Amino acid sequence: MKKYIKLSFILIITILFIAACNGDDKVDEGVNEEENSNQETNETEENETTEEDVINEEDSSEEVTDNDESEEDGDISFGNHQEGLRIGDTGTVVDNDKNRYDVTLNSVTFKDSVAGLEPNGETFVVANITVKNTGDASFDAANMYNPGFGPEGGLQTTMNDIFRDAGVELDEELLEGEIAPGESVTGDHIFEIGEVSDQYRFIIGGSGQQILTYANWDVLESDIE
Repeated sequence: MKKYIKLSFILIITILFIAACNGDDKVDEGVNEEENSNQETNETEENETTEEDVINEEDSSEEVTDNDESEEDGDISFGNHQEGLRIGDTGTVVDNDKNRYDVTLNSVTFKDSVAGLEPNGETFVVANITVKNTGDASFDAANMYNPGFGPEGGLQTTMNDIFRDAGVELDEELLEGEIAPGESVTGDHIFEIGEVSDQYRFIIGGSGQQILTYANWDVLESDIE
């Protein structure tokens, strides 16, 4: 009888020992699984942070590029369009060839005839201007952007090329000649207008025309010689 009790006691101790070992193994497995989970979470967060940093760096790079492009555009020195200038005022023009020049309207004169010819319209108009080359390359003043003159809604383009091609003798000195950077030349542009008005405009380019920077002058009838 005592022998059976002893065997039972040993069996119970063995079962408890085995159960305790299994419990320790499960705890160790749980600890290891938790550590692995934490490690994976940290790695994921690091990867996400790295991806966000890359995106932010790319955005910053794009902003710098946009600013650089704006600065490069600014290096061309396009100016604001000028309107409402008066006789004696100077306007800055940048034409399609990126020639840059300052133009001063010196005077405007009515002419009953030019080269012995009478106008088909109301009168001839001679605008005397000075052109200074403020760019980096030489250009012929005869090839600058063609100016116009006339009342609002009745602007006429210059007739200089017509008179120049005709080879007629003129009292007027047509604007022409090579202008080096920093140099200037003075000359006339001839127009023919169909009607008189209280106010006219002398323009070098305008809204809706293909020119980078234009300048416009208001000319009152009382300003005309």
